[in-house]
Formats: sequence, C-alpha cells, structure tokens
Amino acid sequence: MDQKRRMTGSTESAFHALGLADADELVLRAELMRRIGVIIKQRGLTQTRAGELMGMDQPRVSALLRGRITKFSIDRLLMALSQLGQNVEVRITPSRVRKGRLRIAA
Repeated sequence: MDQKRRMTGSTESAFHALGLADADELVLRAELMRRIGVIIKQRGLTQTRAGELMGMDQPRVSALLRGRITKFSIDRLLMALSQLGQNVEVRITPSRVRKGRLRIAA
C-alpha cells in the first residue's frame, strides 16, 4: 500500500511541537548555546581556549557545541556568555496574554 504522509508547517519550536512541559526553557537554553557557538566560531577559538575563557574543560565545551542541552543550566550559559565578553541583560515586561514568554533579543 502506498500511504501518503501529510506534513504541516508550524511556527512553534520542536520542543513545543513535542508538547514538552519545559519547552520555553529548552528553547531559551538552545538559543543561548547557539549564540555561544557563534561567538566561538567568529573569534576562531579552539575548544580548549574557549573552555579556558568560560571556566570549562574541553569535553564540556564539546558537549555545549554539540547541543547537549540537558548538561547546561540557563545560569551557566549566561555566565559563559559573560566570560566570553558579552553583556547580558534580563528585561521583564508585562505580557499581553495570560502566560508570558521567554526569548532572546539581540
């Protein structure tokens, strides 16, 4: 039998699409990790040198760059950005809907 699969697009993250209870936090951590990776690449840092700057060993940097999301807290990722010379600001504003959202703005 030839079955056709129907695919639909979504503006949600994969975490939200999977219905994960902590999807907002996972999206935030993923974006922080992505940005750290971009900074490391732009600066041409080795994993060892990036680790020295962020206070991590090379295997931990490797885990970060490979997206091992469960190994890193938001706090640790924010600290790593700061240690890489980035200013990090947290801004809290009222939401127009019942539940607010977590996001990164550049």
